[in-house]
Amino acid sequence: MFWALALILLALAGFPLVVLRRRRPDQASPARVDLEQIKGFAYVGAAALVLLAGTVVGLGLAKQGSGIAEAVAVLGIFAYVIYLAAAAVVSYAARGRTAVRG
Repeated sequence: MFWALALILLALAGFPLVVLRRRRPDQASPARVDLEQIKGFAYVGAAALVLLAGTVVGLGLAKQGSGIAEAVAVLGIFAYVIYLAAAAVVSYAARGRTAVRG
């Protein structure tokens, strides 16, 4: 089971990077968030998920049958979702402050 969760972690790490890379900025609509800042958050989160996937595989091989690797993987998935939500809020708030000052 931990192999499947490690693969899900890797897919979850890659998906936002693919979406951000393929996204074309729309010149007509004003940007609500700084796209470069969001890319930075996505790259850092993706690197963390890749490291977590390696950790899950290592734990799964070392402690087979204990369920620790699966618990770490699920906790990592939830932590990543919370991290991305916090990153969006921070980016939106920072963009609003620079628009007022600018």
